[in-house]
Amino acid sequence: MRKNIMVVCGSSREFSNSALLAKALCDGAQSNDNFVETIYLSRKNIKPCIGCNYCRKKSKGKCFQSDDMQGLYALVEKSDIIVLASPLYFLTVSAQIKTFIDRLYCKHHAGTIVEKKGVLLSTSGGPGSDMIIEYFEALCKLLNWENIGVITQGGMGRNAELREDKLKEAYALGENL
Repeated sequence: MRKNIMVVCGSSREFSNSALLAKALCDGAQSNDNFVETIYLSRKNIKPCIGCNYCRKKSKGKCFQSDDMQGLYALVEKSDIIVLASPLYFLTVSAQIKTFIDRLYCKHHAGTIVEKKGVLLSTSGGPGSDMIIEYFEALCKLLNWENIGVITQGGMGRNAELREDKLKEAYALGENL
């Protein structure tokens, strides 16, 4: 069955290592005729959530802020699978991904983004990725998403390249979505 897959790239660099992992996953997913929409958050103007609760108290799930997130809500709602591709910055997702996630607050409380499937793709300069994985698992639990895959590669440092086995793993995960 054809799936709608939304891939959210959170690096400020379009051809970052996390974006390359995402591309491999997309290629695998598209090989099985899935519909894939890739969003580069660095190209979007998304304001942070200000915690005003307008979405809960006055508008039943609609954020009052007028920015590019308004166009992304419909994509999230129609997607079967959400892929978050992020470099690991200070033990967690990038600011771009975090802002995107925070802005899902209104749709979470409206109940329109539950029972989806989630994937995390992450790369880091250092060796650790435990905390970003814990964050993603907690996010899936909160949103009632099924965690269907996590691929990480640490030790990227300067001029390091993604290992071929990680690109193959991402492609295979995409094929099996």
